[in-house]
Amino acid sequence: MHVLVERCKGCGWCIEFCPRGVLEVSDQINTKGYHPPVAVRAEDCLSCGLCELLCPEFAIYVVETEGEATLP
Repeated sequence: MHVLVERCKGCGWCIEFCPRGVLEVSDQINTKGYHPPVAVRAEDCLSCGLCELLCPEFAIYVVETEGEATLP
């Protein structure tokens, strides 16, 4: 899971709806003045893509890496 920091508008949908609580609001501020999410528990990410689907700014994308489990 990757966050495009400059695209984020800080809506928090990715944080609120992550089934594993992987994301939290960061202390970082992007050039638009928003706090993008940060993966605080990246190892718990299921690569389900829910954050990617919910992001209205297309600021998150998920790339499966070798060895990651996928949902059926």
